[in-house]
Formats: sequence, C-alpha cells, structure tokens
Amino acid sequence: MSVEKVKDYFKSLGMEQRVWEFDTSSATVELAAETLDVRPARIAKTLSFALGEGCALVVAAGDARIDNPKFKERFKTKARMLAFDEVERLTGSVVGGVCPFALPEGVPVYLDESLKRFTTVFPACGSGNSAIELSNDELFRYSNAAGWVDVCKDWEPGNDLVIDFEPKPGMEMPQDGELTLRIKSVSLSDEKTGYVPMYRFDIVRLSDGACVGATDLRLGYVRNTFYGGNIGYSVEEQYRGHAYAQKAVRLVFEIARAHHMPYLIISCSAANEPSRKTLEHLGGLLLQTHVPPSYSALYKEGVHDSCCIFRFDL
Repeated sequence: MSVEKVKDYFKSLGMEQRVWEFDTSSATVELAAETLDVRPARIAKTLSFALGEGCALVVAAGDARIDNPKFKERFKTKARMLAFDEVERLTGSVVGGVCPFALPEGVPVYLDESLKRFTTVFPACGSGNSAIELSNDELFRYSNAAGWVDVCKDWEPGNDLVIDFEPKPGMEMPQDGELTLRIKSVSLSDEKTGYVPMYRFDIVRLSDGACVGATDLRLGYVRNTFYGGNIGYSVEEQYRGHAYAQKAVRLVFEIARAHHMPYLIISCSAANEPSRKTLEHLGGLLLQTHVPPSYSALYKEGVHDSCCIFRFDL
C-alpha cells in the first residue's frame, strides 16, 4: 500500500486534506513525535501480528508495549509480530508505514485502551512520512475497527483535558465597561477538514454601538490550532490606537474559561510588531518562532513567513 491509496480512501470521504505528508521521516514513534512536535505517547503505532493464516493489526499508544499474557488471553495465541518480509505482503504497507486504513480484505484492526487517554492521536497513512490527526471515535470508524482491546502495558496514565466543545449561541457576552462582544456566527467541528468548533464575534463599543473589529475563538487543541491559534482578531483602521485588540482578547478569554479551556494559543506574524506587542502586553509566554510546517493549514493558506506562537494560561 502506498500513501496514495490511503489518500484515495480519505478522498472518497471528502477528507483528503487531513492526510499530511512530511519532508522528514515519521517511520518510528520517536521520529513521528519529533516531526509533529507532540508527545511520543500520542503517536498511534500500528503493530502487525500473525493470526492464523493471516494477520491482525493492533493500534496502540506510542508509549505502550504489548503485554504477552493479555494478548494471549484475548487472541488465544502468542504475540508474534510479522517478519519483515511478511509485513508488506499481508498488510499492503512497508515497515514504518503500516496503518489501519484501506487494508487488504480480511485484515482486522483492534484499538488498544492506551489510546483512550487522548482527545486526538496520530496514526500513519501508508508511508514512513505521513500521518493524520483523528479523534478516537474517528479512528474507530475510519479504520473499521473490530473493537477495543486491552493488550498493552507500561503506558503512562492520565487523560487529556476535558473541555466543552459545544458553542453556545445564547451565551451572555462579557463586557469591560468599554467593549463587549456580539456573536456573529458559530460553527461546529468539521470532520472533512478537521476544523474544531468556532465562534466569530463582532467587537462592539458600548458608548455608541460601533463595530470596531472582529475576533474569533476556536474550541480545542489540535495541531492546526497550535499553528493558527485559538484566537484571531482584527481592528478596523479608523478605530486603532485604543488597545481594542488587547481588550477584546481579554473578553474572549472569559468565553474560553466558560468552556473550561485551561490555556489558549495565539499566533501572529513575527513581522507584525503591533500584534506581537499586543500579545506580550496580554502576558503571553512565547513558545517558539518559526515558519509553520508545510503540512499545516496555515502554511497551505499561504503563510510562509515566520510566526510567533504564544501560550496564555487561563
């Protein structure tokens, strides 16, 4: 199997843009984690085992190891991983690119409980330099999994943060005596694009009702929101010079707290000095400054210059 076959599979679902291909190798857990800049545990490694005349695949967290007694109890056979020369013949993928999608007929997929800690995970897509970010529910459905199993050990316990992903069109908007927000639109998560739920707000001046700009809030933590940010904002030119961007972002912080988000990521162009100063005055911690990776939505939208990524603990 090549990454093209997996891309064709997701294209048939309208999801081809979610398949990422990298300039660097992601053939091992460590390399994939480095490429994606995530914890190794969040890499969903696909392990191939001999089962009868064929094989079965177990998708597990990157920090998990097969527990031989558990495996034998569940599958009624010893855990024997496929030999190097068996992998491509039985799974359709080369070593380093084995994935749970678009498999040969009759190859069952099982998901290990070690994955359930995470809101999203990163399985490969048929090559040693590809991946897709999926929720566990999406992974179960798109891999046509036969079920969940508990056949691993030594993985570190601890679940991802639980936030409220549902936008609330009737939510009362915060104000600071000078500005308030007005909901312009809300959107739910989109499986085809991988976009998270989102609010769009007008920034409204209380004294005269003037709309002085716009801001938004993306609910959730995925790689695209890391590079593109949870919050975007702009102020109309005639209203600049009053720190409206800074004040509006503080109001958006209140909406994020209501959704139980413990932190937010906001990015800006490194060349945009006013925006960078706004984020510094808001008390953001600068995490990194670099060009967005070529697989990210921000890069594909044409942002090829260096960006500053700030974190705000709420």
